[in-house]
Amino acid sequence: MMKSGNWTAIGSVVQGAIHVRQDAPCQDALYIQVDEHYTIACVADGHGSASCPYSSDGAQAAVQVAAKLLASMLEKDLTAAVISAQKEIWLPRQLETHWKEAVRTIHAEKGRDDADPFPYIQYGTTLLTIAATASFVFALQIGDGDILMIDQSGNARLLLPMEEKVGEDTESLCLTDAWKYIRTQIIPWNSADGAPLFLLSTDGYANGFANTAGFVKAGVDFLQLWKDEGMDYINKNLPDWLRLSSEKGSGDDIALALVGFYSLHH
Repeated sequence: MMKSGNWTAIGSVVQGAIHVRQDAPCQDALYIQVDEHYTIACVADGHGSASCPYSSDGAQAAVQVAAKLLASMLEKDLTAAVISAQKEIWLPRQLETHWKEAVRTIHAEKGRDDADPFPYIQYGTTLLTIAATASFVFALQIGDGDILMIDQSGNARLLLPMEEKVGEDTESLCLTDAWKYIRTQIIPWNSADGAPLFLLSTDGYANGFANTAGFVKAGVDFLQLWKDEGMDYINKNLPDWLRLSSEKGSGDDIALALVGFYSLHH
């Protein structure tokens, strides 16, 4: 279990049941970074379509680039007010620029087809991020997937929901001007009011439930498990739970992270 101040983060990424049967690579990625003053958790879902043959690399690049960028901001002790002023334009632009630079580097290093100098679609991916500090939590997302916030009373709400998708299309870091599709939110909080639990997951998890209510209940159940059994218990069992969820649900890859207070367990 990782700790940062009063925050912890755990997570797991599992290959989807369909991809296991097809011997296809997992397209999802997870990255957790912990410092004395902040905790960052990122998940990403590479598109995996015929036009995105390297999206597993794109997803890995996305979570690492996002964590590095946010860490560089938080290490400067930026306040919620400063980040709030930058979150709509500057930060999304930086994220898109750095991810596309990483993609070009990967593409060149692996000696892939040089006919396209800007091969971003081949690496297309979504991205979801939570950065938790002593006074605020910052959420960022592009594309599908879900960020759920559950308070200590078990009330849950989705953050940054995406507008209705058209078919299987989703917003992506590979798009031209991808920064325009990045949604962000600042959640100020006071530890005296009780710390929330944040669940962020690629769409393979929520798609395994019959409806949104079932997914939300799973988030509330995670909170109760955390209180009753502790985060170590969840961390130990999470990979098996996610594999079972994929087998009995969507069959898709799943990346899931939980960010919350480690002192919650009694």
